Amino acid sequence: MKIFFLREHWATFRSTLAGVLLCVVLPGCQVGYYGQAVKGHWSLMGKREPVADVLNDASTSPELADQLRFSQQVIAFAGEALSLPAEDVYHQYVALEQDAVVWNVLAAPAYSLTPKTWCYLMIGCVSYRGYFDKDRAIREADLLAEDGMDTFVGGAIAYSTLGWFADPLTTPMLERSRPSLAQLLIHELVHRKVYIKDDTRFNESLATLVGREGAVDYFAHSGEPLSAAYWQQREQVQDAFMAIVQATRAALKELYASAQDADALAREKTRILQQARDRFARDSQAQPALKAYAGFFDGRLNNARLNGVSDYNDYVPAFARLLDQCQRDWGCFWQQVDNLVALTPAQRTDALEGLAWN
Repeated sequence: MKIFFLREHWATFRSTLAGVLLCVVLPGCQVGYYGQAVKGHWSLMGKREPVADVLNDASTSPELADQLRFSQQVIAFAGEALSLPAEDVYHQYVALEQDAVVWNVLAAPAYSLTPKTWCYLMIGCVSYRGYFDKDRAIREADLLAEDGMDTFVGGAIAYSTLGWFADPLTTPMLERSRPSLAQLLIHELVHRKVYIKDDTRFNESLATLVGREGAVDYFAHSGEPLSAAYWQQREQVQDAFMAIVQATRAALKELYASAQDADALAREKTRILQQARDRFARDSQAQPALKAYAGFFDGRLNNARLNGVSDYNDYVPAFARLLDQCQRDWGCFWQQVDNLVALTPAQRTDALEGLAWN
């Protein structure tokens, strides 16, 4: 145990020191942001309890115990069958009262679908900025909005440290349904295996596809009862949601490329976004399960939020095609992914777009 904690303390110190050094050599570095990130992460890590201890605690509810045992089964399967790095992760638990672990700020210009990005030490540039304090995230979003940006603040129930730390399970993660929890765990493990700097869409779409298909494989392997049509129905609903998002983004992209003045752009943007809400209302009548996405359309709908959906889904068809080409052989799949990683960014984008449309 001492070796474990010494390693964790050293890793935290190393990350903190690196952040401080970066702030010294780069002008304008936001020391406060890195400080809250280190403090928030270390606070979370300090609350961890081994899963085995929680399971042996007589006060642990049967529901929590069942989810913890299930999580360990999924993690073991992901390591053995999906070739994911699962040795030292999600074997500890943190009880939380809030419904999110971090809150991510997304932003984009009012008349552009190009996301704002933030650049960080070691992980490169990403299209979101995470805060452990919700109020700080909201303040950041408000400042960006004052500069004319579209913004969105969304809570995340998990985040990956890309293998630097032994990421724990948290209460919000375990409150999901079993299929959703399996997808989430596998999704996060993918980030520990493959991560490309400066390419949020590649990283998240890859994790989305592997999370989904890995969960399918887990339930087929475990024999845990699920409706025969469960995954098909779930995918149909996701496809219906994405059809609305993609049509909306296409209409906005065409609008923003036009030479209209700001007032005309604002009016037409409002019309397109309302059109998306109206289509959702119609489609959800025909497909009631689509109502699960009501919060997306009822809430703030703008460039930033649409970009967030695209980051997690745009390349999913391409990765699905790769998996099909490999006949669901995960060793073959990961080799093909490695081939994509070796390409230049432009070559990789072309390859993924080609796969998606073939």
